[in-house]
Amino acid sequence: MSTSRGKALVAILLTFGLLAAACGDDSEPATTAQPDDGAAAQAEADAAEEAQAAAAEAEAQAAPEPEMALPGEGVTVTMARGNWKETNFQNYVVQLLLEELGYEVTDPEEIAPATFYPALAQGDYDLWASSWPLNHTPLLDGESPDGGTFGDKVQYIGTMMASGALQGLLVDIPSVEQFGFTTLGEMLDNPDAVAHFDTDGDGKADLNGCDDGWGCQKVMNDTITMNGWDDRIAQVSATHSALFAESQASFETGGPVLQYVWTPTAFVGKLVPGRDVLWLAIEPDQALEGQDGVSAVGDACTNDPCTTMFTPSDIVVTANNDFLAANPAAASLLADFEIDPLAVAVQAVAIDAGANPNDDMAAAAAEWIAANRDIIDPWIAAALAAG
Repeated sequence: MSTSRGKALVAILLTFGLLAAACGDDSEPATTAQPDDGAAAQAEADAAEEAQAAAAEAEAQAAPEPEMALPGEGVTVTMARGNWKETNFQNYVVQLLLEELGYEVTDPEEIAPATFYPALAQGDYDLWASSWPLNHTPLLDGESPDGGTFGDKVQYIGTMMASGALQGLLVDIPSVEQFGFTTLGEMLDNPDAVAHFDTDGDGKADLNGCDDGWGCQKVMNDTITMNGWDDRIAQVSATHSALFAESQASFETGGPVLQYVWTPTAFVGKLVPGRDVLWLAIEPDQALEGQDGVSAVGDACTNDPCTTMFTPSDIVVTANNDFLAANPAAASLLADFEIDPLAVAVQAVAIDAGANPNDDMAAAAAEWIAANRDIIDPWIAAALAAG
C-alpha cells in the first residue's frame, strides 16, 4: 500500500514538473518579448529624433541667412568731379563701387579744381576722383578760414592711375621745321617765331592753354614768369575744348599750332604727336620745381630727353580727412582702387564721338566693373573687413 502511495506521489510530482515545464515554455516567450519591444520602441524614437533633426536642418538651409549690414548703410557721400568731361568715367566707377558698400552717393557735381579743394577742406564735399597731384598741390596751400591750409584737411589717397597723365605743349611740325627751334626758350628768343604764333597782334606768341581755375593754368603762367617770358608769350585761358578746336582749324588751314594738351584724352587723336605736331620741350632748368620729369614720347618731341614743362602725373582720388577717418571701408576701397589709363582714354574717345558724358559714361562704368570682378572683388572684401 505504501508502494502504491509512493507511486502515486511520484506521479503527482511528475505531473507538477511537467506542468511547471509547460508553464515555463508558455511564459518564456512573454519574458523575452519585453526586451524586444523596448528595442523597437527605442529604435522608433531614435528614427523620429533623426527625422526631426533632418527636418530642422533642411528648414535652416532653406531659410535665407540674415543679411549682413553693409558698412556704408545710412551714410550719404557727397562727390564732385573735375569740370572736364574726360574725368566723368572714373568718377562714375568710384561712385558705383562705393554704392556696393552700402553708401548712398550723390551724382558727382562738376567743379573746377581751384574751387573744389577749399570746399573739400571745409566738408562741402567728401571726395572726387579727378586729382592731378603735380598740378593741384599748389592749390592746397591756401589758408583755411579756421586755421591751417586746405592741404591739412584733405589727402590724396591711392594710385588710381599711376603716371597716367602726360601734359605739355603741342607745336605743329611745319613751324618747327621753318624756324628750327628745339625748345620753347629757343622759339621765344626768335622774334620771327614769336610773330608767327602771335594771333591777336599784341606782339606776344599766343598759347592756347587751360580753363580758368585749372592747375595747369597756374603751372604754365608760373613757368612763363619764372623764365622772364612774359613779354614774349601769353596764355589764352578759355574752355579748353574750344581752344583746341581753334588750333585744329588753324592746322587744317596751314596755320600755326601752340596748344596745351593732356592725356588720357581724345585730343591727341586729332592732332597726332609725331605725325601732325610735336611735344614742345623746355630745358630742365626752365621747369618749376618738381616739373622737370622726362616724358617718354619717343620721337614725338622737339628734344631728347623730352621735358614738357609737366612731369608725368598720377591721377588720384582726393578725400576729406574726417570722412576717411569715419569711413574705414571707403578709405580701404579708395586706397586699393586702380584703373588702366587706356580704359579712360577709350571713353574719352567715345565722348568725343558723341557719347553722353553722363548717361553713357555711367553705363560704361557699370560695364567696366562687370568685366573686372576678378580684381574688384578683393577690394570689396578688404573694404568690408575694414568697415
